[in-house]
Amino acid sequence: MGQDERQKNLSSSHFPSLHLVIKLQPIPSFTMVAYSTLVFALALNALTALAAPTDSITINVKNSCKNSIQVNQLTNDAGNPKSVSVSAGSSTTMSVPSNWGGRIWAREGCSGSSDCHPGAPASLAEFLMNGSGGKDYYDVSFVDGFNLPISISPNGGKSDGQYECGAPGCSSLPSCPSELQDKDSNGKVIGCKSACSAFGTGEYCCTGDSAARGTCKATKYSTPVKEACPNVYSYAYDDSTSMYACSPSSGYTVTFC
Repeated sequence: MGQDERQKNLSSSHFPSLHLVIKLQPIPSFTMVAYSTLVFALALNALTALAAPTDSITINVKNSCKNSIQVNQLTNDAGNPKSVSVSAGSSTTMSVPSNWGGRIWAREGCSGSSDCHPGAPASLAEFLMNGSGGKDYYDVSFVDGFNLPISISPNGGKSDGQYECGAPGCSSLPSCPSELQDKDSNGKVIGCKSACSAFGTGEYCCTGDSAARGTCKATKYSTPVKEACPNVYSYAYDDSTSMYACSPSSGYTVTFC
């Protein structure tokens, strides 16, 4: 699929009027969050009832960090995330329904069965399985901030260009301005907030006069993120170089660090 055709399909899939009512569920305790980077896929789900899943998809989550991480999985509109600790160099496997939608993130210095820093920024792997045209849609999102290097790779699937069964990710995190640094109670930086989370203005949150695709633009904070990590979502309407699709795929691998 050519870039112009792909952009046309993405743009027409957003259903802007549904932005006001359909959002991807944020990580619990986020108070200022940009519009969903997967809102177009959720809009399609709202307009087209998907059949009950007949099988499952495997997502392998690999910890390539030097330390143990806590992996969190949140299903859209399902309440609290599921959490599991994964030691350095190890992996964990998630089996999700074939029409699953949700997000996966990880944190260092955490353990237990719940997110130890709810509301803190995190690098996100976002999925909508069996979406429009029977394809899986996925992306790496820094719209709400970031904390760890991350990538998504499909296990199989026919590649037809960079965004068909491609592998988005960011192996070297952007620098984080001091005004966006999120710190724990000991003063240690645990993540980089989005400008929306830090300042809460319409310009940065794509709300109010900046809510539409034509008025929500890259900012002085999102632009350096995009320059450092060209295929991750840096702001809410960063579709054309950030959204990936794949079909068929036997599963996905999400790698941290």
